[in-house]
Amino acid sequence: MRLRRRCFYAAISALVASPAGAQQAQPEWATLPRDWSATLQADVEAVGRIIEETHPGMYDDRNPAFRPRAEAGLAQARRRAASAKDAGGWWWAMRGLIAGFDDGHVDIGLTQQGGFPTRWPGFLTVYEGADQRIASRDDADRTAPPLGARLIACDGVDAATLAERRVGAFRGRWFLEAQKAQFGDWVFMSAANPWIAEMSECRFETGGVERSYRLNWRAIAADDLGARRTALAQRAAPDFGMKALDDGGVWISMPAFDGDPGSPAYAALTALMQEVTDRQAALRAAPYVVLDVRGNGGGSSQWGAHLALTLWNRDWAATHLTSQIEGVEWRASEANAATLQAMRDRLTASQGDPQMIAWADETMAGLRGAVAAGQPLWREPTPQDGPPTFDIPPENPVKGTVYVLTDARCASACLDSVDAWKMLGAVQIGRETNADTVYMELRETVLPSGLARVWTPMKVYRGRARGNNEPQVPAHVFTGDMADQRALEAWVRDLRAAN
Repeated sequence: MRLRRRCFYAAISALVASPAGAQQAQPEWATLPRDWSATLQADVEAVGRIIEETHPGMYDDRNPAFRPRAEAGLAQARRRAASAKDAGGWWWAMRGLIAGFDDGHVDIGLTQQGGFPTRWPGFLTVYEGADQRIASRDDADRTAPPLGARLIACDGVDAATLAERRVGAFRGRWFLEAQKAQFGDWVFMSAANPWIAEMSECRFETGGVERSYRLNWRAIAADDLGARRTALAQRAAPDFGMKALDDGGVWISMPAFDGDPGSPAYAALTALMQEVTDRQAALRAAPYVVLDVRGNGGGSSQWGAHLALTLWNRDWAATHLTSQIEGVEWRASEANAATLQAMRDRLTASQGDPQMIAWADETMAGLRGAVAAGQPLWREPTPQDGPPTFDIPPENPVKGTVYVLTDARCASACLDSVDAWKMLGAVQIGRETNADTVYMELRETVLPSGLARVWTPMKVYRGRARGNNEPQVPAHVFTGDMADQRALEAWVRDLRAAN
């Protein structure tokens, strides 16, 4: 049974840099003379071709809703292209198109620096459970709702529907807690999106009393907005590394699982995994170990597999890892084969893992063989050997508790790792993770406009133990600031003492 998943191509975080708040002036690329209707039309058609050629969902008989959903999204984007007049119309139509796939591994990002001027009504809301509450406001504006006020409705549209229309329709997968945690403050931001209107009047509740407020939309300085959003996000950005705590615990921080051999994160992970190997005995004897994956948007599952097999061992893994997938199928296309060829060449040039290179060769040959045979999907060979058997069950080499600290940004290969570590006995703590679809292994394509690139998956997991778009939920929820390292360390000590 294989622990390592073949996800060596760096996954893209669900939180792609957004155009809002970066600049108050229109960026140069957005002001140059351009037929934005034609630009949008060309990029929409390119996305349609890319999805058809590379995404397994278009031929996935286990997900029959994917193709109709893709076609509906493309139809809406084409309608918007007919009336698009500016860069904002282009960008938000593209964001709506990408969101409609409900696939966190289909994403889009700008190739140019700078974003759109942003307006607000003097306050921002965030999600607290199912409620949207005022969490930041202009203290000089006496007409704005108070901090903590709960949103009821705006212009006759209830709060939940309002968020779905204004944010979910352009971010996708709005049923996930992680999406609402990351993008909930967008409800009361307006960034040159012609496909939604600024609200006129909203009702809020405070202390059991409801009141209506007229909204005064105006510009907000980029640095002011950025500071407010950063404070609301509680976004942790720990450094790669391992440290011993004063009570004997060990804290291992892994904010990314980058699979690009040329990246700084890859080098940092390589050094960290060597340190884990060198300190294996001490880690196994520690009263507790924290595997901190805050901020980890994914990349290559090889890192989580490496750590698992080092911290525990192969015998323990063989008897405790249930089969997470029954098989892997690839969208068979020359475009996908070419992507693997490029990655294989980079691995070879950097003297990467020989097993990964051999796997890439095998997969490329399989894809090209399926293309020649007219088959839309190619199934990766599944190892025939089953898990080993033992006369005496293996003993867990880890004596203390292994905690997995997650936040809403954990996705892709991060989720793969959390899946495996929990099967091996780790306890998840922190916040609910993001979720991913069963579509994996990303490729990148620059759109005809040159203004954006899209990422699309090339393969699909069959029979994955964790369901499609299903997050991992912690056994113990941390309600404080996820960026507060001292508070988290104290909380973990209290958890250990209580359990």
